[in-house]
Amino acid sequence: MNTTLNFKQIILAGVISAGVATVINVILFFIFHSAGIFTDSIMVKPNQPLTAMAIVIASIMPSLVGACVFFPFEKYGKNGIKTFSIVSIVLLILSLVNPFMGIPNVTVPYAVALDVMHVVVAVSLLFFLRRAKK
Repeated sequence: MNTTLNFKQIILAGVISAGVATVINVILFFIFHSAGIFTDSIMVKPNQPLTAMAIVIASIMPSLVGACVFFPFEKYGKNGIKTFSIVSIVLLILSLVNPFMGIPNVTVPYAVALDVMHVVVAVSLLFFLRRAKK
């Protein structure tokens, strides 16, 4: 794992990660919605319930931004993937509080389901970045 990834390889890993995370999260969205965990009575945005399109955007953007953020870690750091993984895990842990605090009248199952989706995005990105390193 001594190879250094170039920007194209990192972005490709980010795009693949975004695709995988999006598919998994959209499937989870429909499962959670049909199970009654995601309800239209909880408004994520002002006067708007959670939609599949919001899940798509929330899965793609962090993956692509994360890949771009990884680039300087990889280019200028000695062990970029390790440092980036630590930073990513810390940010993931911090993001797990957001559904509980940021959504008015949220139920615990709803927030936990959103947290599961956060984990899917983070794990997907770290997996595909590590895979690209091999």
